[in-house]
Amino acid sequence: MSLLRRQLGLFSAALVVVGGIIGSGIFFTPAATAAALPSAGWVVFVWALGGVVALAGALTYAELGAMLPEAGGAYVYIREAFGPLPAFLSAWMNAGLISSGAIAAVAMGFAGYLGRFLPLDAVGGPIGAAAITIVVLTATNILGIKPGVAVQNVLTIAKIAALAGLVVGGLVLVVGPPDVTAVSPTVPAAPPLSRGFASAFVAVLFTIGGWQQMNMIAGEIRDPARNIPRALGIGIGIVIAVYLGVTGAYLGALGRDGLAASVAPAADTAARIGGAAAATAITVAAMLSILGFVNVALLTNARVVFALGHDVPALHAAGRVHARFGSPWVALVMLGGWSLALLVATRGSIGTLLGGVVFADWIFFALGAASVFRLRALRPDAVRPYRALGYPWLPAFFVAAGIVGIVSAYVSELKMSLFGTGLLVVGAVIWRAARRAD
Repeated sequence: MSLLRRQLGLFSAALVVVGGIIGSGIFFTPAATAAALPSAGWVVFVWALGGVVALAGALTYAELGAMLPEAGGAYVYIREAFGPLPAFLSAWMNAGLISSGAIAAVAMGFAGYLGRFLPLDAVGGPIGAAAITIVVLTATNILGIKPGVAVQNVLTIAKIAALAGLVVGGLVLVVGPPDVTAVSPTVPAAPPLSRGFASAFVAVLFTIGGWQQMNMIAGEIRDPARNIPRALGIGIGIVIAVYLGVTGAYLGALGRDGLAASVAPAADTAARIGGAAAATAITVAAMLSILGFVNVALLTNARVVFALGHDVPALHAAGRVHARFGSPWVALVMLGGWSLALLVATRGSIGTLLGGVVFADWIFFALGAASVFRLRALRPDAVRPYRALGYPWLPAFFVAAGIVGIVSAYVSELKMSLFGTGLLVVGAVIWRAARRAD
């Protein structure tokens, strides 16, 4: 079995956690939560609840990552706990649509921002720019995990600094004299609380997702028994502080109604704080944040394809490691190439599709977390360098939250959730056919 090299320390692992979470979502989903909920208090509550859910999940995944520090993350946990079919389905949905589709869609988002500053006609417009972004970042990660993580660290530090500036500016605005020129826009009334909360919760779950991607590179982290739990705790703590601070800044600058009506809340808040120059600066920060998400999605999710290559004979080539760079280069080419195919096939218009399959992501989030119960029963004497804090209640809370998220996705995105269910069925059929062929 080809092995990846353990080269990453605590600092880089923690920044992968942060970079895997803070992508494009925080720059627009708070507006969706404000539109769905009747007051600022409810908006803050749903974001605080999202932080608690993320912390519960991270503490659960910390036990699993320290116990099974292998490339692949939840794929490995589900395989060891529940068998090859559920594990295959998790990888099928991840590589086939969730991660690859996210890479394509978010690369398009980056190209859209880039087009505000540079003409893109020479490279084929936004789709061409998005394709170049995917190719360049895939190539960077093929050169080894250190170059890929170095890019990630720079982008993550830049986005944290920019969002921290937004939080500080929002605080100054709130405690300063009121802006008598501010106008409260007229927005539609929020939907009934049950439906509105479901919609808002889906948006929050989308935005706080991604911390588990660090577990996907567990096979390349030094001293994983110590560094995986610490990196998850540090990373989640940073994200909770940033998200609550940014949401507070949005509400302080725009109010609930202004936030609900905004199509670019970060830029609008920055404009209230520091004028056009500040709005431009936060737009650049959004670009860096989006670019960082594309990079971390390629970096981490290729390890799922790599792990699958060791388990599925037909995908054996995906388990190869580059002799010089020590990277899972075939898996990276496969993931980057499929992301390009989705980009071209959909002409970049896959945002709605991604929103509909959030439920599938959370099926495997929850199933991965549930592995902690199954593995404690199957392997009671296994070495567990870290045990989940608050077991069994905290892991059970996360699994329950995942179930609520899945139901909420059906309530808010029924057609796309049904489409995602269909993809799961297709994956099961492919698995059965492959097993019969063997």
